[in-house]
Amino acid sequence: MMKTLLYNIGIFTVLTIFLACTGNSNNNPGFEYMPDMYRSPSIGAQSDHNIETYNSKPVVGTVARGKLSTFNYSSSNEDYLRAGLESTYPNYFLKSEKTLDQGESLYGMMCSHCHGINGDGKGSVDHPVYSAIPSYSDSIQIRRTGGNMRDLKEGHLFHSITYGLNAMGPHSYLLSEQERWKIVYYIQEKLQKNK
Repeated sequence: MMKTLLYNIGIFTVLTIFLACTGNSNNNPGFEYMPDMYRSPSIGAQSDHNIETYNSKPVVGTVARGKLSTFNYSSSNEDYLRAGLESTYPNYFLKSEKTLDQGESLYGMMCSHCHGINGDGKGSVDHPVYSAIPSYSDSIQIRRTGGNMRDLKEGHLFHSITYGLNAMGPHSYLLSEQERWKIVYYIQEKLQKNK
């Protein structure tokens, strides 16, 4: 008797599951928990949004691509040269020991592995692609400015950090504007003057 009852319950359960799974899903799709998580609208990281109902403002502190508050030059060589002539430290930038220390710390984290801790181009990266990293105090090697590394202006340095140069990729997505200016300040005060 007990065996028959368990047998009938088992058959009933299997049939119930089978019938529940074979229904026409177009007519009765069932319920989804948080459907946007399964079929969220795709948005590329660097593209315009495609959500019709989205009309929000950007997060405070967000900077639109190519719209820096202190540096409005393109990645072209002409703008690199122009930035060297025109661009200087922003008005809010404070030249102090604290700023210099912060620049040194940022340089150590973001630049020294290639450019070397002393700016001599002898960092820890040992790969043929990075074999021609110049010294910041170099007075021999001619740069794209027509001068040498020791004479690069803050606009040249900021442009190179922002857009990259040769094997060095752009660092604009890794460092804020203020952080880049601090690195430039450190390079000019400590590494270019290191003769």
